[in-house]
Amino acid sequence: MRINPRSMLYGTFILAGANVLVRIIGFVYQIALSRLLGPEGMGVYQLIFPPYTIALALTTSGIPVAVSRLVASSSATGHSGEVKKVVSTAISIVLGLGIILCALVLANLDWIAHAILKDPRTRLPLFILFPCIIITGMGATFKGYFYGIKHTHRPAFAEILEQLVRIATVILTLLWLKPQGYERSAMVIVFGVVIGELTSLFYLHAQYHYSVKTLKGYTKTPSVHSLIKSIGAIAVPVTLTRLITTSINSINTILIPQRLMASGLTNSQAVSLFGIVSGMVMPLLFIPFTITNALSTVIIPHLSEDMALGNWQAIRSNISRAIQLTSIVAFAATAALLSLGQPIGIALYRQSQVGQLLTPLTLSVVFLALQHTLSAALNGLDRQKRSTLNLFIGGVIQLCCTWFLVSHPALRIYGFIIGFNLRNIAVFILNFGTVKKLTKLERRWADWFFKPAFAALVMASLGRCAFNLSLHAGLPLIASLALAIITGAAFFLISLYSVNGIPRIKGRQKDKAPRTTTGL
Repeated sequence: MRINPRSMLYGTFILAGANVLVRIIGFVYQIALSRLLGPEGMGVYQLIFPPYTIALALTTSGIPVAVSRLVASSSATGHSGEVKKVVSTAISIVLGLGIILCALVLANLDWIAHAILKDPRTRLPLFILFPCIIITGMGATFKGYFYGIKHTHRPAFAEILEQLVRIATVILTLLWLKPQGYERSAMVIVFGVVIGELTSLFYLHAQYHYSVKTLKGYTKTPSVHSLIKSIGAIAVPVTLTRLITTSINSINTILIPQRLMASGLTNSQAVSLFGIVSGMVMPLLFIPFTITNALSTVIIPHLSEDMALGNWQAIRSNISRAIQLTSIVAFAATAALLSLGQPIGIALYRQSQVGQLLTPLTLSVVFLALQHTLSAALNGLDRQKRSTLNLFIGGVIQLCCTWFLVSHPALRIYGFIIGFNLRNIAVFILNFGTVKKLTKLERRWADWFFKPAFAALVMASLGRCAFNLSLHAGLPLIASLALAIITGAAFFLISLYSVNGIPRIKGRQKDKAPRTTTGL
């Protein structure tokens, strides 16, 4: 069956647009929370999520991918009965896994809060949040069904709906109840997460039942045993990959406050500093990913298709263009954050320390964005295991730095920053080396790095000048920042254009006959 290119591009555009919107909404939400809770409240809130995200990886990573692939296959052959049974079997698996995980965690809640997270204020929020893994897992399964039938606008709308309901619930409840203590505030936040996920699930469930009524074709219904085997064959490798990455990130998150206390800080000081980094600095650092995630979504199916055709020239061209586009976005973000990080931290969070911590972290934004795009390229080239290994190596580097450096009184949180930068650089080098060896990619240092770096220098210099002049003229801080960013972005594009650094987006050429891998 031939895939309609317009349909594929439409789906990519919808998902990318929803991703950008959800990230913007989430970023605004983080700012509002940081102002309502403060650094220590944000630290308690962030501590809740490591065990939750590990459990969530088991129910929302591999199974929805398996559902998407099996539903797509069944829809293509007209087996409507098989489509329904795939979804119902997957829902049963998610329910079973979710109930077992919830029972295990709730039975050991005191131990998790006191021995692992080392903060008793996380106990009740975890009690409210953990049953949500069943809700989220079921919702992700329904999304997998819609991806399989190429109706991407419904899961995209569900994402936006979930964010809006969650934010409205949390902000209104915090303002209405004005809870005393960080534990109660965290309970309100996780209650909002549950309400948002429930709303999304109800919408997806209703849309699913409406959708299956329109399915036509044969009513082939394979055995449940064969379906479980098919789902497991796809889901287990994907889940293991996600679980390794999530576990490393979660362990690192749990360790940071503990190692900060080992350096001599009190529990309150450690959690507050952790809250500034994880809840305020990191969201700023990941702003470029609103665009690079969309780029990753586009490149994976293109590379997979070209890989199947043996069209290595197109593979090299697409990867080179992806690196160039990623560098442009990452260098522009680096210029803005380096030159305006201090006033951005004060304007958004009313915290001068945000800018102090943001500056050294910004040094690895380019490597962070590029290793993300190159990981997507490896996935598109069916090299998921190598991509996972590279991420694992980077995670080990980060954990070693967190354990040995953060506890040093002279470094403290800067030990984490050193590890974060080393991790991103190492994963980028490993991913780039793998991609280059696999595809025989021609190095284009000028287009990839030198031209965007030159434009970034111009942007940083003129953007900062515009900020200083507008502030000196009496404009408010927010207005000065907006003017500086607009001015800097305009000169970034002008500078990039002057050195012929803007890539030409050409239509993809279609080969009438497959090419062989000897084109390497």
